[in-house]
Amino acid sequence: MTALLSMLVLLGLGLLQIFLPQVWSGLGRVDWLLMYVVLQSLRSSFRRSILLGAGAGLIQDSLAGGIIGLHAFAKTAIAATIAMFSSLFVLRGPLSGAMITGLAVIIEGLIVMAWQLSLGRPAPFGLGDVSLGAAATSAATMLVVYTGRKWQQRELIKHRRVRVDVGVTGDGE
Repeated sequence: MTALLSMLVLLGLGLLQIFLPQVWSGLGRVDWLLMYVVLQSLRSSFRRSILLGAGAGLIQDSLAGGIIGLHAFAKTAIAATIAMFSSLFVLRGPLSGAMITGLAVIIEGLIVMAWQLSLGRPAPFGLGDVSLGAAATSAATMLVVYTGRKWQQRELIKHRRVRVDVGVTGDGE
């Protein structure tokens, strides 16, 4: 069930990544799939992270066109690296999540550029585009993590409330 839910979330994020820039071009730089992969890899097992990275990359490759497996390789390598380091270090919070996501966007951009250049094709984007994508995705990650944490705190407070039944005490009745 968890795998099916993850694949549905990945498909939804892939569609969001394809169609959201048509509504508002400023959101075209945010890599929603990579953000999800990074945030899940920080708290998932190594195996699940690899499967998630490969699934996200294949969804992006199938929706965007181009070389099949290019983004799957890049996202899988990033997910494996993050899962490996997350078992060694505890990295939580909006700022660390944003920094790791920004670094992941830069690494993915460099992997894609290197792969394209090794095939004799021109790189689809420059280092400036990669930097802007890293900044936009980092900002979106910070917002998502902060909002998620606030929502979790509200849910925790809601479940900890104790209902006290006030009864009428008989003071001589």
